[in-house]
Amino acid sequence: MPEISYWKKGKGQPLVLLPGFCETKEMWTDFVEPLLTSCEVWCPDLPGFGSSDAYKGDFTISDIGKELAHWMLTNNIGHASLIGHSLGGYLALEMAQLPNLNLSGLGLFHSTAYPDSEEKKDNREKTIEFVNKHGVNKFISSSLPLLFKRENRDRCKGAIDQLIAHASLLSRDSIINYLKAMRDRDDNRETLAAFPKPKLMICGVEDTAVSLADSLNHKKLVDQFCQLSDCGHMGMFEQKEKTQAAICDFMESLKS
Repeated sequence: MPEISYWKKGKGQPLVLLPGFCETKEMWTDFVEPLLTSCEVWCPDLPGFGSSDAYKGDFTISDIGKELAHWMLTNNIGHASLIGHSLGGYLALEMAQLPNLNLSGLGLFHSTAYPDSEEKKDNREKTIEFVNKHGVNKFISSSLPLLFKRENRDRCKGAIDQLIAHASLLSRDSIINYLKAMRDRDDNRETLAAFPKPKLMICGVEDTAVSLADSLNHKKLVDQFCQLSDCGHMGMFEQKEKTQAAICDFMESLKS
């Protein structure tokens, strides 16, 4: 079992925030401040990213979900809400299928229950080729800013620089293995529909990684749907206050 690196803050309802592809637990440091008076927030690094041990060999999204579930159970994180950004949302959907976690809420943050389309799978293959040819640093520095709406990049430059700094330290093998796992992941729309507890979705109108059309197709499957204008794929930075409010409202709704 890989050792999972994490931090936690606050007191109250347990909330686990999962980072996305090439992201680390540091991305949540400032974001969680409004949550800390009512939530015990747990922020792990995914296996192979940040300071967490790498998964040995090839893996699926389901494999990583089980590793994170084991980490939650080992740390007695019970009846938690689980919110995942992008890749983190794919993992959250896999974890939602595990009855021993007994989750109290589920959130997709710029994520989707759809599998990769054939076009997306082709793009994953091209990305793998790019990483192998040009290396991690060039891949991160060229691709990460594109997750932000163009008009937001100057305003979010500090966040972009910090994300690049952390992501540039990641291993090529972990990046490629996650690309393959995302390419081959399951269709989890039925999982989302069947999850019996409250569900949240946050999406960006100008998200180029998860289309607005796909996000809107999830609207009838969730209890709270937050659509962000003037936002790409990184709402925790591009629309920080609105996304904080959406998660605070969602966590408050779980009390009733």
